[in-house]
Amino acid sequence: MVQVFRLAYVHFGTPDMAQMLKYYQDVIGLSVIEQDESRAYVSTSIDHHNIMLSKANESGLIGFGLQLMPNISCEEAAETLHRNGIEATIKMNEVSGIRELVEFVDLDGYVVHLFFAMEVAAPGFQTAGVRPNKVGHLSLRVKDAKRSVEYYKQFGFSNTDWIEDFFGFMTCNRDHHVLNFATSDYKAMHHLAFELRDYSHLVSAMDHLGRNEIPILWGPSRHGAGHNIATYHRDPDGNMIELFTDADVFVPELGIFEPRPWHEHFPQRPRVWGTDECITRWGTSFEQSLV
Repeated sequence: MVQVFRLAYVHFGTPDMAQMLKYYQDVIGLSVIEQDESRAYVSTSIDHHNIMLSKANESGLIGFGLQLMPNISCEEAAETLHRNGIEATIKMNEVSGIRELVEFVDLDGYVVHLFFAMEVAAPGFQTAGVRPNKVGHLSLRVKDAKRSVEYYKQFGFSNTDWIEDFFGFMTCNRDHHVLNFATSDYKAMHHLAFELRDYSHLVSAMDHLGRNEIPILWGPSRHGAGHNIATYHRDPDGNMIELFTDADVFVPELGIFEPRPWHEHFPQRPRVWGTDECITRWGTSFEQSLV
């Protein structure tokens, strides 16, 4: 098995690099580590990058990077992928801050990078903007969520929850979800989520969005699957961005989530949720449908 342990970065194409960089610096509060006319690298705190932006004719998600467990080399990962019938290429210095990576294209055409090590390049957290803890999770529209869930198990992901049979949640660590997959008629990112520290941080983040005239699409409210308190807005390119806190913590050794007073079951185990009960536990109404 090719075991990964975190979602390290997300790669977007954008026709307006300047506008997206202004958003990530001034609104989200990240550090621009490197940039030229065609590409920019942006960090939440210490990584060389957690967001990668490439100049493109159309906006949208290109792919993402997953970090390998320390005992797995890129060569070993590539060999395992080849044995599993996945065409993969080892690339050197393809991405700044990463000397070596394995690149492949998944079932739905997303470009995935597997890598062993990333340069520590950023100065830490900024003093203005939202300043999230980290990139929390990435949600993808795919042809068949069940098929994608099974596919990503070969990288060490576990299925934690479902919304009915069309939205699957997966983790490769103790976060409730790191990737999730929504069955859709078209390929696109559903949303990218940034983890905040607590509810007061979420409130101050929404005040900051308001000062920057960025409307909230939905929230705050507590979801069912994951139980995270979440809000959603759109970046300048129209990508949906979630800001969340208070998400469930998975204990893989026990197959349960750490108990919380707001859980529906004790112990709380991975389960199948109905759409309405999962989207909001508080009855919050939507400005826009999320599923």
